[in-house]
Amino acid sequence: MAVAVIIGLSGVRVARQDVGTVGVVRNGGPLDDRTIRQVLLPGQKLTWIGMFSEQPHTYPASNVTRVYEVSSNPSRDSGSGGDGFSLPTKDGVQMQLEGAVYLRFIGEKDLDTLKAFDVGPGTRRFAAADGTLMHPYESDEGFAAMVDTLMRPVLDSDLRREVAQFQCAQLVASCAIIRDGRNVKAVKADSSIARIEQKINDTLEADLAKTLGQRYFWDVRFRITHVTLPSNVQQAIDDAEAKYAEVNGARAEVLQARFQNQRNALLAKTYNLSPALAMIEALKAAPPNATVIINTGGKQPTILAGK
Repeated sequence: MAVAVIIGLSGVRVARQDVGTVGVVRNGGPLDDRTIRQVLLPGQKLTWIGMFSEQPHTYPASNVTRVYEVSSNPSRDSGSGGDGFSLPTKDGVQMQLEGAVYLRFIGEKDLDTLKAFDVGPGTRRFAAADGTLMHPYESDEGFAAMVDTLMRPVLDSDLRREVAQFQCAQLVASCAIIRDGRNVKAVKADSSIARIEQKINDTLEADLAKTLGQRYFWDVRFRITHVTLPSNVQQAIDDAEAKYAEVNGARAEVLQARFQNQRNALLAKTYNLSPALAMIEALKAAPPNATVIINTGGKQPTILAGK
């Protein structure tokens, strides 16, 4: 304990780095500047980091995949909005898209870019989901708040550009019920969604680098998880589907009546050819406990009393 106290008072600093993270160490002595002293690599053993140096700024390593999710469900949303992207289609339907971005931070992959991040965005504090302002190296919440602030505007712009090239029915098949389908290309909704995802995957990483000035993120992949129509459009679709169901039910009744008519005509023809069969069917149709009098061919009537 005495040795630990002496080391603490003397300003001697050592640190080790966890697997899956990278640490950026800054000078911290009373007469030092605050420039970056060194970088601790993932899993690095206990290492001398200088006199009075700051604790390492911890960021994800380059091989760790992070997920940035935009959802209307606040418990799943990585940002502070708790909503998806509200985007107009080519035919003017303002739909809401939810999705997830899978990405990797530059980490130890490029130490110069990592240092540029630490002296750039790393010096800022970003608003977490609960409103707390945090640096991106302070915790997972701080890093997620940074990603939300830097990435969401770029992703929103890219999605707006791509979604505007498709009509509602090309993204949600049920839109064709209330839209004039003659101008809608015969493209399946799943295929259209996949095309949008591919376009975003082709451009998002470069757009982020261009906007932020550095390639802080790599291996960026985007997936659309849910598409929601405006409530009035969805209600119109539900109403139209209900009417279609009623029409189909009426058609089924007409078809049933047609077959019943054919059945009755066939039975009448059969009974005309076989009076005995007609008599048997008439007896079957008699109510329980009924008394039936049969008189055929002028013979003495036969009385059948039900039990």
